[in-house]
Amino acid sequence: MGIIEFLGLSEPEQWDEFSEHCVFIAKYQDVDVHHNLFLVHDFFVELTSDSGIQLYQSMNAFLYGERLDKYMENDLIYIAETLKLRND
Repeated sequence: MGIIEFLGLSEPEQWDEFSEHCVFIAKYQDVDVHHNLFLVHDFFVELTSDSGIQLYQSMNAFLYGERLDKYMENDLIYIAETLKLRND
């Protein structure tokens, strides 16, 4: 499944697809927001939550861009190795 197909799913179907196919890659914490990066098929999904709440507030699917940059700054080698393992 590609990102376009994923984005065409209803929200409950996106959560189902995410939970069946996600691979955790990295986490990043702002002052008051937790960000978690996952690989789903061949694209990234970022889940965000408030620091005081364990429930995820948003799900964002993307291929590249500014949203990915904060993770690459923290652990580029780990991300690169994870992607290599998924593509082998």
